Amino acid sequence: MPAPLSRLGRAVYVAYGASVVAAVMLVLWVVTGFVRDARRAVALQRAASRLMLAALGCRFSVNGAAPARASGACVFVANHTSYLDIPLILASLDCDFAFVTKHELLEWPIISRITRAGAHIPVDRDRLESRGAVVARIVKTLRAGRSVLLFPEGTFSFDHGLRPFHAGAFKSAVAAGVPVVPIALAGVAGVWSQHARFPRAGRVEIWLGQRLDPSAIDDDAPAEALQREAHRFISAHLPSFFGGEGAA
Repeated sequence: MPAPLSRLGRAVYVAYGASVVAAVMLVLWVVTGFVRDARRAVALQRAASRLMLAALGCRFSVNGAAPARASGACVFVANHTSYLDIPLILASLDCDFAFVTKHELLEWPIISRITRAGAHIPVDRDRLESRGAVVARIVKTLRAGRSVLLFPEGTFSFDHGLRPFHAGAFKSAVAAGVPVVPIALAGVAGVWSQHARFPRAGRVEIWLGQRLDPSAIDDDAPAEALQREAHRFISAHLPSFFGGEGAA
């Protein structure tokens, strides 16, 4: 395709995609104002995520079985590449969970209401006391029977690699006595790279790992063992996608 036509097509896609995302987020913000139950709020966020991803042409497939609802709470841990990660996980997991997000999002009016309605957990990464309080809140949430999603890298990993994991997610799982479920998101960087201001159409593979139960681990340091196993699972599933098809 000639460069001018390619640029025109990209401009049309961005205008259309931005309009759909803005409209969906505005409707979600309005409807969320009438919702008082966190689980219903997350269900609305899931529906909105699926609609936005479909409008953006972001296709995804899920490999592996999600934990059954009757199996109790767990800690989901995933690699972190872009702002698409949370919508992708919301869209792919048909279960209720809270996610840990950066505190700065509470300064964004629309995102703030949505985050609070879902009883998601903000963390100020620059304050050690905030991180300690977040771990306590995660454990409390897990013991109450609600799952929690964390990105243990702590920040975006813009390339196709995987940063070292922080230990908080795994210590929380051990303290609450719940399993860890690793999630590998492969192909997100091809849909929304660090160099792009807006995503593009493409395909993402989502891999769900087996439950890693701390009580079944024969190790004197179960949190560290969980951390190693989760990192191993996620890193093993990232390269398998990138050598192949890539984004459309």
